[in-house]
Amino acid sequence: AMLKKALTLCFILTLSAVLTACMSLGNLSYKQARMLKGEGFVLTEDGWTLALPERLLFSFDDYLIQEQQKSKIITLSDQLHKYKLEKVKFTGHTDNIGLASYNQQLSEKRAQSVANVFLEHGFQPKNVQIIGRGAEQPLVSNDSEENRAKNRRVNITIIP
Repeated sequence: AMLKKALTLCFILTLSAVLTACMSLGNLSYKQARMLKGEGFVLTEDGWTLALPERLLFSFDDYLIQEQQKSKIITLSDQLHKYKLEKVKFTGHTDNIGLASYNQQLSEKRAQSVANVFLEHGFQPKNVQIIGRGAEQPLVSNDSEENRAKNRRVNITIIP
């Protein structure tokens, strides 16, 4: 009976270690997680997320992706596709300069612009979410030009 208890305890400890390992990968396989880390994704409470700064994608106050940036986004979409990470959420963010309603629209248009590249490269509309957050979720305080620039971004989050 003692041995059986020890084996059961051992099994439970092993199982919890395995589950913890899965949780630390955000419900993804090791290969998927390793590729995401390589692409710059970090595991947040929302899931694996990559923050693309505005300066990489758009001109100031614009939502059309600059031509020279498109290939980076295409490469990223191809990578996610290859690793079967096909459910993705795009969240646009702005700084707090200007009207909230304008920033809300700008953040949605920016998220849509990035999503469009993914949709043009094999992603299914049913697996793509587009969200605009305006200035609601700053990464840092909007107290300097440098900080405002950090808040202007599109986050790409993998939906498990």
